[in-house]
Amino acid sequence: MSDLTCKKFILDCLIEYEDGTMPAEERALFQQHMDLCPPCLRFLTSYQATGKTLRLLKPAEIPPDLAQSVLAFVRSRAGRKV
Repeated sequence: MSDLTCKKFILDCLIEYEDGTMPAEERALFQQHMDLCPPCLRFLTSYQATGKTLRLLKPAEIPPDLAQSVLAFVRSRAGRKV
């Protein structure tokens, strides 16, 4: 895959992969791509590390409106509906 194709592939799949909602067959294809594409694997590893860090830093209670706004923004950037 080219860099542009990889970026689109990751953006299209990342949220479902990370939240566990990706169907098993697609998850296997995603994982296979990660196994064969070092740049994508580096991106995924960095993304996961960032998520872990943010979870450690988050306050005990996030206002529901803020959480919904952030989720809507992330999903819109990934081309998904909320």
